[in-house]
Amino acid sequence: MEAEYPTAKEWYNANRRELKKYRGQWIAYTNQGVISGDRDYRKMKDGIPADISKLGYVIDRIYESEFVEPVRFFCVSLI
Repeated sequence: MEAEYPTAKEWYNANRRELKKYRGQWIAYTNQGVISGDRDYRKMKDGIPADISKLGYVIDRIYESEFVEPVRFFCVSLI
């Protein structure tokens, strides 16, 4: 895990770009980092350590579209 932040939300905001490797997956994270991740929600839930309180982590889905570069079209006039 990485550096600890005061809240899980602050960790998420500081490490958002690093979550690219979890595209298309469910993740559970704390103020210290990702504790579980999988495409299958149940497998992700099963991967959460039992010693972490249910109020001690956040579950979120990392959508593939969050990291897709926008397509830009350029018009070239041949006149």
